[in-house]
Amino acid sequence: MSYSQRLLQQGTQLTRLAHQSRFNLVLKAMGNQQYRQVLDFGCGDGWLLDVAAKKGLIQSGFGVDISPYMISCCEELFAGVKGFQFLQPDEMKARIPPHSCDLFLCTETLEHVGNAEDAIAQCLPYCTPGAKIIISAPLEIGPSLLFKQIGRYVANIKGRYGYERYSYKELISAALLWDATSFPSSHSKNAELKSHKGFDYRSLDKILRKNIEIEKHYFSPFPLFGNLLNSTAIWTGNAPQSLSCQSI
Repeated sequence: MSYSQRLLQQGTQLTRLAHQSRFNLVLKAMGNQQYRQVLDFGCGDGWLLDVAAKKGLIQSGFGVDISPYMISCCEELFAGVKGFQFLQPDEMKARIPPHSCDLFLCTETLEHVGNAEDAIAQCLPYCTPGAKIIISAPLEIGPSLLFKQIGRYVANIKGRYGYERYSYKELISAALLWDATSFPSSHSKNAELKSHKGFDYRSLDKILRKNIEIEKHYFSPFPLFGNLLNSTAIWTGNAPQSLSCQSI
């Protein structure tokens, strides 16, 4: 079973709803147009690219992931399909032409990198000016975290779902006081690879608004509840019209 299949088929109804809603909203955000070339930074096992390609939303593209295992999953999924390449971040400069991608996807990835702003700066020069941008990240702060932890706990009982534990004190701080800095986590340390625990989507929001032209910011799977009862934050926008190749 692939990573995406585990998210969409295992767990509980609540966890499946959260992941399925996120995938569907990202696909919907692409609109009805067809993109010539996509850059999916943090492509995982390629499930999102595969669905988008089969729907005729994308013609070709690059999937980038730090995990060799995920790259191998993508290559297996796209075996025999022309126009798609899968690579690790340190291969981007050699294999992706500057200003060549009119769609940039980055879903559930920036919460894991050591410096999200540097990651954005690394990717933008590969986008065409005005390229469509769709980014998502998990809500791991506020009341949403409390409900997510309950859902994860139940899903884990049913079958090795896996999740990070919080002490009662940590959960009160992050879920009720909106403070994820008062306890140790990978986000409180100078780490290259980070986990969900301690992530505050509001910091990412500031970075994105500084570097790209945001069109819409919303939450999934229950948009009307905002950041109080949701699992994911989603941003859509466009790459700046003036892009430099200096970061490449």
